[in-house]
Amino acid sequence: DNLYRTNVTNSKHATESVSATYLRGDVALLDRRLLLVGGVRVEQTNTAAEGPLTDLTRNVQRDAQGRALRNPTTGAVIPITTDALATSKLTFLERESHVKREYLRLFPSLNATYHLRENLLLRAAVSTSLGPPDFNQYAGGITLPNTDNLPAANNRIVVNNAAIKPWTANTVKVRLEYYFEGVGQVSVGAYRRHFQNFFGATVFPATPEFLALYGLDAGEFGAYEVSTQRNLAETVRMEGLDVSYRQALTFLPHWARGLQVFANGSLQRSNVPRGQLASNDFNEIPRNAAWGFSFTRPRYNLRLNWTWRADQNQGAVTGLGIEPGTFNYTPGYTKLDVLGEFTVWKRLTLFANLRNVTDIPDKGTTVGPSTPPHATLRFVERYGTLWTIGMKGTF
Repeated sequence: DNLYRTNVTNSKHATESVSATYLRGDVALLDRRLLLVGGVRVEQTNTAAEGPLTDLTRNVQRDAQGRALRNPTTGAVIPITTDALATSKLTFLERESHVKREYLRLFPSLNATYHLRENLLLRAAVSTSLGPPDFNQYAGGITLPNTDNLPAANNRIVVNNAAIKPWTANTVKVRLEYYFEGVGQVSVGAYRRHFQNFFGATVFPATPEFLALYGLDAGEFGAYEVSTQRNLAETVRMEGLDVSYRQALTFLPHWARGLQVFANGSLQRSNVPRGQLASNDFNEIPRNAAWGFSFTRPRYNLRLNWTWRADQNQGAVTGLGIEPGTFNYTPGYTKLDVLGEFTVWKRLTLFANLRNVTDIPDKGTTVGPSTPPHATLRFVERYGTLWTIGMKGTF
């Protein structure tokens, strides 16, 4: 029975066709100090999907008129079979849920670059983007209620909402860039993004329009509630700041020529309390950074890259006995990668890529207002360091 249900659960099929066209225009103003690039992308998406169908009414004994036979003592319907595998084969059907969905969207954008000086640029951009649901939203299947029983909290239509709209985002970005003489750049940028139609859970009375998406009869299922997802009415705002620096240190003595340093970092936040975006696949990392240096000579090069990130909130933990304000976290870390190459011959090079050389593990924690420090750790995944050493040549 478990094998059968696993096979049916995983037997899903979805096809998606995306057709798009783009109209673009460029213009230069103010003696070419101001450059504008704008356009609009028109995109048509058509999706068809099949998934499992759960229909408990198929395992009910019936009289000649199709009425369910009931136990005279308890009033419960009498099943055709109580064998687990036979029951699953009657009520859990492979790819019997069929969904079709289509939508048309416009994505306008405008990018501007203004040369304040020859090596100082101000950039700004306005754009629109879209985040469609994953295929499981359409091929996730349907669980139908037992229509021989009255509607109840445990007797609903349970389905992923095929009519849900993709979320959309309107983004404004600004960036100031300064270029050093020789090789180098420092920049600072900021953005604000407004998301609409995020996904959330809901329960509502079935409507003929919603049932028609799945080919369900309104006369048979119209009295039952639907447990599914909806587009949130609230607008989610995210905003961030990033700084980047890279420079070749050409002013160093000759023996140190070829040394280049870099560093970058970013901050972001949203108007939704931290951790509540996890259900919408927007787990935010509030702070992250990277830095390092490279040393390049005619026959060899060496690069050291450090990456750091802050704790990532993976969402609230709820349940009996769990105090409010308890969240799962991926703790922050700092990892080091070392990469290098050495030219043995003009056509033959040795290389080494050493990832996470300090063997920093991935961890998971659960932290609540009263959780003591020694009880926060949930798991540790230690993959070790990954060393790739080899030889490459051109012949």
